[in-house]
Amino acid sequence: MQAAIGEHRYVLATNDEGQIVGVVPRHRILERLHSANEQERMRWELMPFGALVNVEMCTCPPEHGASFEENLDCIVITENESLVAISVKDDVFLSWQRLEPMLSAAACDPLTGLMNRLGYERRLTEEWARARRTGTSIGIVVVDLDKFKAINDHFGHQAGDDVLRSVASILETTLRSYDIVARYGGDEFLALCLDCQPGEIEIPIQRIQQEFARKKFEFSDVALPVFASIGAAVRHDGFDEFTASELFAAADECLYQSKAPSGEARVVEFGKGLPETVKCLKPEPMATTSNSGALLVGEPLPETDVVSDIV
Repeated sequence: MQAAIGEHRYVLATNDEGQIVGVVPRHRILERLHSANEQERMRWELMPFGALVNVEMCTCPPEHGASFEENLDCIVITENESLVAISVKDDVFLSWQRLEPMLSAAACDPLTGLMNRLGYERRLTEEWARARRTGTSIGIVVVDLDKFKAINDHFGHQAGDDVLRSVASILETTLRSYDIVARYGGDEFLALCLDCQPGEIEIPIQRIQQEFARKKFEFSDVALPVFASIGAAVRHDGFDEFTASELFAAADECLYQSKAPSGEARVVEFGKGLPETVKCLKPEPMATTSNSGALLVGEPLPETDVVSDIV
């Protein structure tokens, strides 16, 4: 990859159909190619780029505010000596430095700081396309907090927000640095686990269970009962015959089955030579289960009419 880029200052990135989708500065790519994270380096080593351009951007400083200056077949748009965009015929390539903060804000959940549903679905589409090219696997883990509304109703939304932030922290610290964690909506969280070998998806699920069992959820010195159900699905091949939506549906079905009285997480894996059967992962012995079958973490609450409805 680095040799192919050479001394080109900018790279035109293309999609699978060969259409140009953006301009990436050379130094940004080199940063990722030299990342301390091995998976990040591998991901960028395998990243296909459809075209390279060696251009010098117009750096003539405007006297006041924004300026538009023609440079060969394109128009360079700058503001206060900073590149804003490049316009070519009917297309406009926006500066990533300008665009990234807006995209990050749009794809971020403000409460937990995790990626939101919009950002997650975009990453799932990207990783599915990458898996189709490279043959690497994709796993989806769904974590749902059962009876969460009762905590909001009894202790208030501040307590509920504290629980959601704690769950987000658990998922971020127990999963690998290159796995993708998101708050899908409400009290449902998703994790996108990449490059899992058969059976390896059990490792992050068991870590989540262990951390939930250790965690003491409290609000105003009162322990909160937090119920979590977990379902997961992994696909190792067949990315041309199936869709990302079907993989999510399989994980969601496992989540539904995990709400049975046993309280076990459920996993299904798809791939050549793998039986497409649901496997059960028992929670840690230190945790107890509610009559809904979900994992129960935390000390019991004082008996009141409202709290008894929770447990």
